Amino acid sequence: MLSDGVILLHDNARPHTARKTQKLLRKLSLELPPIQLRFGTCEYFLFPKLKEHLFGTRFSSDSDVKTSAENWINGQGCVFYRAGLNKLVMRSDKCLDRFGQYVGK
Repeated sequence: MLSDGVILLHDNARPHTARKTQKLLRKLSLELPPIQLRFGTCEYFLFPKLKEHLFGTRFSSDSDVKTSAENWINGQGCVFYRAGLNKLVMRSDKCLDRFGQYVGK
């Protein structure tokens, strides 16, 4: 079912509550770290856009998913990454202004 390498969890439900995901994780004896409120830089602007790109596509292999994701990521220009990082800076400033408290969208 799964080969060595990356497992892409592509689901709108939170991973720790999706029954299908929990069942698969138990079957594979895998643990999922608890949900984190603080994400890395790419989760704020890269992953939602990548998710839009991948949505609804059926892939026949892990390598097809990887190739599609890599092609999309490599196809984004500097303007995309600059805008995403600028938004992250503004979000970080809000968080610092609130002394580290969570800042929603």
